[in-house]
Amino acid sequence: MTKANTSKKMSKADFVRKLPPTMPAVAIVEKAKAAGLKLSTNYIYRVRTAINAKSRPPNAPTKSASVAAASRTPTTTKAAFVRALPATTPAKEVIAKAKAAGFSVSKTYVYLVRGTTKGPAKKRPAAKATTSKPASTGAPPPAGKSSDAESLLTAVAGELGLGHAITLLQAERARVRSILSG
Repeated sequence: MTKANTSKKMSKADFVRKLPPTMPAVAIVEKAKAAGLKLSTNYIYRVRTAINAKSRPPNAPTKSASVAAASRTPTTTKAAFVRALPATTPAKEVIAKAKAAGFSVSKTYVYLVRGTTKGPAKKRPAAKATTSKPASTGAPPPAGKSSDAESLLTAVAGELGLGHAITLLQAERARVRSILSG
């Protein structure tokens, strides 16, 4: 047999595997070109990834996951991190703490998260009970709307004075009637 028949041709992957893993991909491409092989840097990265995947135990965390876990607090998202801090913490302080924990947040993001966070409902001041009668139509006012409108009207009348408020309401009624009849 001739020498060509007995010698085994080296595959591209074997060529990459036999070189040290610290050698840059560009240098491997040049070395392969000198040996008559055509390789791309992407191919080299794929081969090296496959080598690393085989040498790692099946359930071992990846390097990026372990680095991320070590650099962050138990909260997993930026929003959860912001929510975990007291709402009274100033936005600048939240940004500084987030940066120290490995998050990049802006002042707008802090306000956005805090605004969308469901917290205890804010209580509205109770409407004052009024003794005024419903509108002259004889129909009762719509439920839920009359107390707000009536309390607002009562507050305006108290601020302007009852006589002046009645004068303004009469002038407004006359204007509306003229529009409707006109």
